[in-house]
Amino acid sequence: MTTTLSTYITQVRRLLHDANANFWSDQELTDDINEARSRLVRDTGCLRSLQTSAVLTNQEVYSYDTLNPLTVDVININLYWGNTRIPLRYLPWTQFNAQLRYWQNYIGTPIAFSTYGQGQLYIGPVPDQVYSVDLDTVILPTALVNLSDTDNIVDPYSTVVKYYAAHEAKYYEQSFGETELYLQQYKQKTQAVLVSTYTRRIPDPYNNPF
Repeated sequence: MTTTLSTYITQVRRLLHDANANFWSDQELTDDINEARSRLVRDTGCLRSLQTSAVLTNQEVYSYDTLNPLTVDVININLYWGNTRIPLRYLPWTQFNAQLRYWQNYIGTPIAFSTYGQGQLYIGPVPDQVYSVDLDTVILPTALVNLSDTDNIVDPYSTVVKYYAAHEAKYYEQSFGETELYLQQYKQKTQAVLVSTYTRRIPDPYNNPF
C-alpha cells in the first residue's frame, strides 16, 4: 500500500488537532514529512536499491558519489567473475585493515569490503582487473513536493512517518512536552514495525539445527 503526500498531511494534522490548518501550513508539514521520511530510512534501512557498478584495476578506495547520490549505506556487494557471482564478506575497518592491507602490493580477486568515514568504500584485495559488481544499498527517499506525489516507502514503514513529522512540528512550536511524546511514539512504532517484519522471515528452510 502506497501513501501520497496529501494522505501524510491529513494524518499529521489529525495528530496535531489542526484539521483546518490554523497553525501549520501545508508547506511546513511537507518539510516535516520529508524530514521524517529521511529519518525513518536512516533508522531502519527500509529503502533499499540494488545498484550496478564496477571495481577498477589497482583501485582500492571508492566513493558513494559514484553511485546514486542518495546512497547512505552499502550493505552487501556481489562481484561477477566469469559466470559466477561472488558475495564479498563485510569486515569492520580494523579487521579489514589488519588482514587485507598488510601487503602494500597485494592485488587479486576481491573477497571483502569495508566502509571508512563518510561515504568511502574499501575493496580488498585491491582488484587485479575490472570486475562488475552489484551493490545492495540504502538510499534516502526523494522529497515529496506535490499533494499527489506517491511515497516509495510503503506499509508498514510508512505508518510511522506521521509521528516523527508531528514531533518536528511541535519542536518548532517549542511545545517540548508534546515533542517528546511524539518522538517516543515514533520510536515505539518503528521498533514494532522492525519486529513484525523480521519475525516473518525463515532464514533457511533447509537448515536443520539439530
